[in-house]
Amino acid sequence: MSLVESVVELLLGKLAEPLIREAIFLHGVHDQVELLTFEFERMVAFMEDADSKQEGDRRVKRWVRHVRDVAYDAEDVIDTFIFKIATSKPRGFLARIRMYAFTPTELIARHEVGSEIERIKNKIRDISESRSTYGIENIGQQAGTSSAGPSLKEWRLTSPLSQEPDFVGFEKDMEILVGRLTKGESRHVVSVVGMGGLGKTTLIRKVYNNTRVKIHFHFCEWISISQEYRVKDLLHNFIYCHMVLSKEDLEKVQKMNVFELRHKISLYLQEKKYLMVLDDIWTVEAWDALKDAFPDMNNGSRVMLTTRNKDVALHAQSLLHELRFLEKDESWDLFCKKAFPGQNNICPPDHLEKLGRVIVEKCHGLPLAIVVIGGLLARKEAREWENVQKSLSWQFIQGEVKISHILSLSYKDLPYYLKPCFLYLGNFPEDHEFHAKELIQMWAAEGFLQQRGEETLEEVGEDCLKELIQRNMVQVARSSSGNIKSCRIHDLLRDLSISEAKEGMFLQVQSGINANAPPASRARRLAIHHNNSSKYISLSCSTPHLRSVLIYNEGDAWLQREEVKFLFRGFKLLRVLYIHSKYIIKLPREIGELIHLRYLGCTGTNLESLPSSIGNLLNLQTLFVTSNYIMKVPSTIEKMQQLRHFQVKSITKDASTIYGEIEARPRLDWINSLQTLSLVRCGKWMEEGCLGKLTNLRKLGILVDTKADAEVFKQVTRLDCLHSLNLKGSLSKLPDSSFFPTNLTNLTLKYSRLEEDPMATLEKLKNLRILRLLNWSYMGKEMACSAQGFPRLESLHLHQLYELEEWRVEEGSMPSLLHLQIYECTELKKLPEGLQHVSTLNKLELWRMPSKFKARLEEDRGEDWYKILHVLSIDISYTWIW
Repeated sequence: MSLVESVVELLLGKLAEPLIREAIFLHGVHDQVELLTFEFERMVAFMEDADSKQEGDRRVKRWVRHVRDVAYDAEDVIDTFIFKIATSKPRGFLARIRMYAFTPTELIARHEVGSEIERIKNKIRDISESRSTYGIENIGQQAGTSSAGPSLKEWRLTSPLSQEPDFVGFEKDMEILVGRLTKGESRHVVSVVGMGGLGKTTLIRKVYNNTRVKIHFHFCEWISISQEYRVKDLLHNFIYCHMVLSKEDLEKVQKMNVFELRHKISLYLQEKKYLMVLDDIWTVEAWDALKDAFPDMNNGSRVMLTTRNKDVALHAQSLLHELRFLEKDESWDLFCKKAFPGQNNICPPDHLEKLGRVIVEKCHGLPLAIVVIGGLLARKEAREWENVQKSLSWQFIQGEVKISHILSLSYKDLPYYLKPCFLYLGNFPEDHEFHAKELIQMWAAEGFLQQRGEETLEEVGEDCLKELIQRNMVQVARSSSGNIKSCRIHDLLRDLSISEAKEGMFLQVQSGINANAPPASRARRLAIHHNNSSKYISLSCSTPHLRSVLIYNEGDAWLQREEVKFLFRGFKLLRVLYIHSKYIIKLPREIGELIHLRYLGCTGTNLESLPSSIGNLLNLQTLFVTSNYIMKVPSTIEKMQQLRHFQVKSITKDASTIYGEIEARPRLDWINSLQTLSLVRCGKWMEEGCLGKLTNLRKLGILVDTKADAEVFKQVTRLDCLHSLNLKGSLSKLPDSSFFPTNLTNLTLKYSRLEEDPMATLEKLKNLRILRLLNWSYMGKEMACSAQGFPRLESLHLHQLYELEEWRVEEGSMPSLLHLQIYECTELKKLPEGLQHVSTLNKLELWRMPSKFKARLEEDRGEDWYKILHVLSIDISYTWIW
């Protein structure tokens, strides 16, 4: 039996077994059926891999398309069958006899699905027989993609994750740009011009983070523009991020027109020596719409922009800096950093170097092409390099490098389990910085991640993301203590993911003027990026096959009540639903009908409650909701036995409304799968000891008060798997260090109002790596870290400790510290003396600190400069002036 026949028969044969009836009614078991569906997707990915091995063979592509279509048909049949049975489950007397007889609804559904199975089987038979017709009998005999063999094993060491890409060839450019930013008093514009993939953003990010630049300016801000921008949203975001607004002021800002918003920002910047970076401007109209927000006070302020369009730079009357392509030696150095990340980036045997230099020459000095091809070859055996070299046959066209072929080659080289993960990135808007954890949770919900031993799906997803990063298909945007926080994807690679996904009906993206266009009827996933002037977002009823819908509404478009209801009624087979919109004010009860839903995310909303019908989502793995109001969560969530991540948060600044509030007393201790929990005001639920029963909990965020803090710590100490704890609210005092979980690595305290120095207790936590003391967490004037304290601490954040005047650090304390951030500790006089002995410190951020504090850190002449001489990256942004 062929591979296709065996997998299809395995899947469809299950429908004929009596087990399926019990699986539908005994909630949770029917996931076994859907896991078989995921095997179908793996088979399709396998066939796509076979396609990549015979690139250009239309016969293979057509055959793969037929296999994919029948796989999708079978998946639809199974999911529809499950939906019909589950939504018409018997009640009362019928419920009691369901173990012994089929209901009429079930009999009808089984008859319908039987007919569909026969139709699909006939298709499978035709597809299998057509292999000889296409002349591809041997397709699929060599599965998988090749990886590095033993002869090069010593060169295939895992490269460390870095926040910044490798920087080769632009050292002189960097010095020139730093000089243009830091010399002269009049405001002027500096433009960096070059084609996509040439390294404009990488270069200016290096300049932006340069210590000389950070110390020179009082205020630094980075704004990504991209092709699809909305001026009003850009201005609003700036104001919301940097200005303290009362509720009345916020309402006024929301009613302002573009002219008034520009004027407000201009007034804010007038007293500051500022640096504004506008990354990726495409049109002169974009510059004209923003320029008046940046006043010229003749104080050395600067505006820096990147663009592919030289006309934009000339129109802005800027100091033009055009990027060049890399020289041969520079190209080779960059290639070696990516292809040989282990042994000092040195190429092994001569024959491999000769072949590698031929490959690099075909990249024509374009950095993006070099790093992508380097990431591809880093995982290949030497004998495979020649095949890659032969496939690179692109050339210069009208002065630009045709890069699409090399990017496509890197995609086709991905193993089958990574291809859907990469294609899924096309869901996100251009220049969007996506959270790693949310992405991995979506991958898990879609079924892209397969269980591997005792590892969680999230751990498998982290490995997949790291592999895409090491292949240079994804860039790390933010990381902390080795953990990836957020990522971004180059717009050329994003274009590749969208084009490849569209061809396979994997994903369709609608944006700009096409945001409301009807999607293809066979599309499996739909992303709507709405930021234009259209008043409403419109959804279509012609796409019943959708498994995923992501809506990013950055404009003023309403998702009408009827559309919201239709979203939950019309797309019965959804597994992932994500909506980012301030116009979501209520979720309808119809949400409970989406029985296949595994991921539900609603962010930036104005929701005040969740409907009780949400408890019907028995397969839900992730519930992530943010709102401008405190959320009421129904007690019916206790029925979600598959729930792994439960986060309901308020964005308001009031400490009492940080997290959502749970109604009644849901027995969350029944949810054994729960790994992430964010909630507020536990009340009697806490008194009953439910928190201490969540034995698999890894991340916890709760609001506490002095009346219950002792009980909180008493239950938290039982959570052996807990590694991240976020406590908000007043604490009478910290308990002894023995009350903290042994495996705790991440601790955040906010609004704690502790009167005793917390460092005396916290420095004894031997596994603690990240510590955040935020917003009035400590009210004392002095703080001290002893010589043996914090043995593994890597990241320390001190935010808004307004009473803190003196901080002492003894030599030997924090021997592993990498990152220190101090924000708005306005009474702190100076950095501690012992900081000079923390040799591991490589990143220091000092934000919104007094000008006197900053003066002590001025290079060469500052009193405290010697304390931070060894620090590689120093950011002194947003400094107050008084």
